[in-house]
Amino acid sequence: MNKVWSPDTLAAPAANYHQCALVSQPSRWLNIAGQLGIDRQGKLAPDAEGQIVQAWENLYLVLQANEMGLEDLVSVRIYLVDRDDLPQYQAAKSRLRFDVGGLPTTLIFVQGLFEPHWRVEIEAQAAKAF
Repeated sequence: MNKVWSPDTLAAPAANYHQCALVSQPSRWLNIAGQLGIDRQGKLAPDAEGQIVQAWENLYLVLQANEMGLEDLVSVRIYLVDRDDLPQYQAAKSRLRFDVGGLPTTLIFVQGLFEPHWRVEIEAQAAKAF
């Protein structure tokens, strides 16, 4: 199992995440492309909060399809196109059916994504011991 933690030799994380993830056993690695707020039918959620929920759900489905879970995530990068969407990001996390707090996460604000209506993209890496 991976060790997700924050060394006490550093300042405490600025939010609910950990500083690192240690993969100490031979593992299968999974690189997950950026997930968007688009459902299986190709419908884009109408607002930032809905897109964030759907992007996390999509990431979760990719993990499941590869026989992995959230505990296997070792790196998550969240790209938001607007700083004003940060409250929606927090609200979206509370709507998820699973807890994404404490993951080794980087939140990045970008000028835009490929399509102008896309508000969020979430990419990740996971590792699961053989």
